Amino acid sequence: MKEPALNPIALAATAACFIGGVVLHAGWLPWSLIGVFAATVALRAALGLAGRPRAPWWLRLGLMLGLGWLVIATYGNPFGREAGSAMLLAMLAAKVVETHSRRDARVVLTATCFVAMAAFLFDQGPVKLLLAAVVVVMILSTMRLLAEVTRPEQPNLSLALRSAGMKYLLLAIPFALVCFMLFPRLGAPLWGAPTDAFTGRTGISDRMEPGSLSALALDDTPVMRVSFDGPIPPAAERYFRGLVLWWFDGRAWAGTDLLSGFNQPPVIEGQTAPIRYEVMLEPTDQRWLFMLDAPGAAPADTRLTGDFQVRRDSPVSNVLRYEASAWTRYRMQPELPRLQRRLALGLGDERNPRTRALAQSWAEQTGGDARAIAQKGLELINQDFIYSFEPPLLARDSIDDFLFSTRAGFCEHFASAYAFLMRAAGVPARVVVGFQGGLINRAGNYLIIRRADAHAWTEVWFEGEGWVRIDPTAAVAPERISEDARTQFDLLERDGEASWLTGLRERTDLFGHWWNRAVVEFNALRQRQMLQALGAPPDARWLVVLLVIAAFASLALALFWLGRTRRHQDPVLRQWLRFKARLQSAGIKILPATAPQALIQRALHGFPDQADAIRRIGALFIESRYATGTLVCARDARGAASTMRQTLRGFKPRGLPASSG
Repeated sequence: MKEPALNPIALAATAACFIGGVVLHAGWLPWSLIGVFAATVALRAALGLAGRPRAPWWLRLGLMLGLGWLVIATYGNPFGREAGSAMLLAMLAAKVVETHSRRDARVVLTATCFVAMAAFLFDQGPVKLLLAAVVVVMILSTMRLLAEVTRPEQPNLSLALRSAGMKYLLLAIPFALVCFMLFPRLGAPLWGAPTDAFTGRTGISDRMEPGSLSALALDDTPVMRVSFDGPIPPAAERYFRGLVLWWFDGRAWAGTDLLSGFNQPPVIEGQTAPIRYEVMLEPTDQRWLFMLDAPGAAPADTRLTGDFQVRRDSPVSNVLRYEASAWTRYRMQPELPRLQRRLALGLGDERNPRTRALAQSWAEQTGGDARAIAQKGLELINQDFIYSFEPPLLARDSIDDFLFSTRAGFCEHFASAYAFLMRAAGVPARVVVGFQGGLINRAGNYLIIRRADAHAWTEVWFEGEGWVRIDPTAAVAPERISEDARTQFDLLERDGEASWLTGLRERTDLFGHWWNRAVVEFNALRQRQMLQALGAPPDARWLVVLLVIAAFASLALALFWLGRTRRHQDPVLRQWLRFKARLQSAGIKILPATAPQALIQRALHGFPDQADAIRRIGALFIESRYATGTLVCARDARGAASTMRQTLRGFKPRGLPASSG
């Protein structure tokens, strides 16, 4: 049997659910794809207004092929997290265009549920959870709407939203909490999709060239949040070490895992008390961690290389919490191995001849004094250089072009040029990339490190001192290093213009920080600790047993509550049961199979003086329960029940003789 076409309201609700799925992915989808998906919904609306309930076959085929080609052209392939999710949305958009029956709508709604789940591959924050809950409520409500036995032109969207969307979502919460607390945690995600991003979500990669960090200058996306056991260090000491770059090819600096330690143990002598802190790192899709300089020890499940990089065996694909300690004053590696010295003096090819000549002249003038050469480098950079968020493009000899022509750059320009000058003068040097500064959240007393805080600096090796951090950016833009990133907000707060906005931002970020700690970072270790605190053995078998018991208990509780709600939710039925009880107490024998019409006739025969009340109660019940072609809404049911209740107040049948049964 051919299904009838969807009514406009049900079709619009189905399209709205698809739009909600697109919104969940809007944070990473290109605007071009978002526009195309919106156009498909508009196309379906136009077909409906034109009186065509179903799109022609050639349009459906062309749309499916065109959307698939667009996704592949955008991402280069249909595989991976981004491309795979975009392909799913594209095929779902094509399905929306051909939707004309209830079956089609149910397919769209079921696939949208999967789309909502896939959104958590990109973000697991509280805002995304709230949006996903809204989309799920929309889907459940639309499912309820499609299941109504009603005239197509009179769907009850309000009733569907209340009875299905919110109620079923609330019933699912206990079961979801049980699964969250007791489901065995795995060491890796269930999915095995490739990571897609080789530069990581921080924007920092193991290759630094002019312009690679300046592109992040205005990006306020948080990278990590750092809580300290004591006071937060001043901005000038907040250097978070990430990568150490040794190779220089004449333009770009690069690091490689082949250099991870040179089989040499890290050597450091702390000159102050260590600073202990905790990091909540957002997903980076990379294996390195960011540590306050200089790291004293590596966190669990990581290794500290000989050049003081902290590496993991697997990429950081989820929020990661780790504890560490650091010294802000130290002596790092006083003895330099031969291999590291050779790499720290490499200059790449024959580019940048003017810079080479200048550095060699410094070496001759100072007699090879490394400290004096380092000071000359800082004096040069401190002369007429401009710290710019939009530095000009550089020619083939990038160092020469920067030092003698453009004289404007971002931190990577200054760090690269300074390290090259030191190497050309015979002083070992390397480039370190990480983050510097940060924004203090006063509501939670922790530090927010954003992409905009990405920074590059130089480490120079001096005889007897080891590696010493020299930040040439501080010579040309000292405010970039010494001032907190919140200075621009504080200037507005003096006039009372932005204090409320800053406070709102801090509290919002604090909630996100708590969410990461309590929910996203609830891993296998914390699960075992919770079970031990409750007195349960942390064995995996017991965990499965507890999960099954708790799941069945929560489901039973939900079903019991749903049964009670359904039993009492029909006010008309409740008044009818009262009517039957009064008849039974007056002597009318009622069997479970007695039909309402037969019961009414029996009551009229026994109590003719109450005929008006009996007919009114019977008519209201039969109309509300068995009327064909319509579905009485909750408001009409309450009105009928109210009339029945008022009628029952005057309905007082007396006992019957035995023959009346």
